[in-house]
Amino acid sequence: MIYLDTSAVMKTLVDETGSAHVRTLFATSDRLVSSRLLAVELSAAADRRGLPREHIDEVLDTITLIAVDDNVLDDAIRLRSGLRSLDALHLATALEVGGELTEFLAFDNELNAAARRHGLVLHSASGSI
Repeated sequence: MIYLDTSAVMKTLVDETGSAHVRTLFATSDRLVSSRLLAVELSAAADRRGLPREHIDEVLDTITLIAVDDNVLDDAIRLRSGLRSLDALHLATALEVGGELTEFLAFDNELNAAARRHGLVLHSASGSI
């Protein structure tokens, strides 16, 4: 199971460095997860870039979204990771998934460093901006 943050998922919607790799990952993996926050972040990013809503819905349909409950919120506070708030929530959500999670994929150096510090295995494409 691979956890994806918003920076990774956006690469399925726009053509930039790393997009081809992430699109291949989406086509070949059936165990992709993220935080429910992803829907909010993708919608906002798509609106800013003028991307069609249908593309967002198609991408979200391929990912299992994990609820942001009180445990995740409390964990994000306890992590004291120095991350921006939404990145801390993504990290807390990934940690909540626990042992089922095999890799973490983000294109954010600070988030990747925090994920590594908390014992997550980074996907080989992580950080390849």
